Amino acid sequence: MAVKQLSVAGWRAPLKACRLQAPGVPGTMDSTGMTDRERVALAREIALAARNGVTAHSCACDSGSSSASLAVSAPVPASALDHALPQPSASSSEARRFLSSSRDAGFRSVCVQPPLAALAVRMLRGSKTRVGSFIGFPQSSALTPTKCLEAQLLLTIGVRELTIVADIGALRSGDLDAAFIDIRAVAEVAACRDAKLNVFLELPLLSARRKVEACVVAKLAGASAVLSATGFNRSNAEPADIELMCSAVGGELDVVAAGGVHSASAARQMLAAGAARVCTSHGLEIAAFAYRQTLG
Repeated sequence: MAVKQLSVAGWRAPLKACRLQAPGVPGTMDSTGMTDRERVALAREIALAARNGVTAHSCACDSGSSSASLAVSAPVPASALDHALPQPSASSSEARRFLSSSRDAGFRSVCVQPPLAALAVRMLRGSKTRVGSFIGFPQSSALTPTKCLEAQLLLTIGVRELTIVADIGALRSGDLDAAFIDIRAVAEVAACRDAKLNVFLELPLLSARRKVEACVVAKLAGASAVLSATGFNRSNAEPADIELMCSAVGGELDVVAAGGVHSASAARQMLAAGAARVCTSHGLEIAAFAYRQTLG
């Protein structure tokens, strides 16, 4: 069977159609990447978010309201879960079991590593569950043009959601231009196929100020959702981080609790703190526990 060779020239047309602007590439973008207007908007949004949301959270779980109490005791619906298989070491048989058990569970989405994306698309065809794939997970060590090319490939396969890790080094350094450009480039590729872009912010590695900046950068760069942590670094998602994220993005994109959410009780905590959904590799256990709850 002849194998068609992929050339660099073969990628230029789709990327040009998406008006991809690669940082540092002559003729596509200047060395800074952001316009003065974008910088002003970013600074304004960060200042507003920091003033309104860093120290004060008006979440119901802090107020002790009955609605928060109900939320903490209620079953976690499968539709509030993004079921993930993040391990790059997963075998084909393990992936097939994961996808087969996920197909009829009612999850909002499943997310797999890129080599398993085509298999996921085939096995979940006809299901209401969206197919997503990680890019540069969990280190985010790839160059931005590399992420864009991988995103283009995955979308061509049939993936409907892309999940990247923000440039954490840039965020920790306060280099918001670099972080913005990285997210925006992939967001533009996703937009060409009406796909969603989810962005891990790795909040346990950031200060309170940097957390707010990360949320605002992701929002203005075109992300559809922000995720709290990969679970591969110092610590995991915390309800306080979810509240901060909700305050920072102002309801304009989804806040997703991720990183160490392994039980139904932990998932309920995150949803009560304001998360729109939970990304977890323990979706089946959480969904099964919720089902048992409904049976009494």
